[in-house]
Amino acid sequence: MLELLLLPPILKGFVALLFAGVSFPLAGVMVTRLDMLPLRYMLMHSLLLGGAIALAFNFPPLVCYILLSLVTVLVMVYLSGGRNMHLGLSSAVLMVLSMAIASVIVQVFDVPAKDTLELIWGSPYTITVSELTIFILLSLVVVFYVLCFSREISILFFDRDVASTILKDAEKHRYVMVILVALVVALSMRFVGALLIDALLILPVITAGRFAKSLRGLFIYSSIIGFLVAVFGYLVSLALDFPPGATVAIVSSLIYLLSLGVGRKK
Repeated sequence: MLELLLLPPILKGFVALLFAGVSFPLAGVMVTRLDMLPLRYMLMHSLLLGGAIALAFNFPPLVCYILLSLVTVLVMVYLSGGRNMHLGLSSAVLMVLSMAIASVIVQVFDVPAKDTLELIWGSPYTITVSELTIFILLSLVVVFYVLCFSREISILFFDRDVASTILKDAEKHRYVMVILVALVVALSMRFVGALLIDALLILPVITAGRFAKSLRGLFIYSSIIGFLVAVFGYLVSLALDFPPGATVAIVSSLIYLLSLGVGRKK
């Protein structure tokens, strides 16, 4: 096991997943507390479009993911008039449009089906040094933001109207959180694929919610559970020669199921 971890591709993937495991569930708290689940679904579809563009034109996948995430979020905010970040109508339109354009690109540019399927599952072993650097930087930004603006975040989570009254920059913080979620989803796509993003983004938060008694506790427990999911998921995938993204998702799901058992005993 140790010999495998020392191999550069596997080590880079492991380091990236550790940082993602600690920080990405923090963004997941933002998703669940601000009711941004439609935004997440929309981003997953737009990232498939980004992957199709990357394959068709031989662009760096992560760059396409990040750009498509930011563009999609800006378009959604524009379509919603800036009034409501979680409007389902805007996300539905963009989901359909993204998948339609992706299908056209795949067919017109004859993108191989095998490569297209890889977009769904992700591949941590192919992460480059520059991508790893972006992973680490974004993880630190998410943690820094939560630590430095915990009061503002708490007020925003409590009530939108109250936040607009109390906080001078309430709308700016809302935009920042939406952008952070967009970037986290983009990087998750690169690592675990479109279908397994929730393994790091949402499931640790749902599990933590069964034990946390406060918002601070929710952030802490989510981060700890995300870290455990990342470590055990990756190590199990190496030991059993399973796909890392799928294994991480299985471990994340099992931890949640175990939490249900613990909750019943209490």
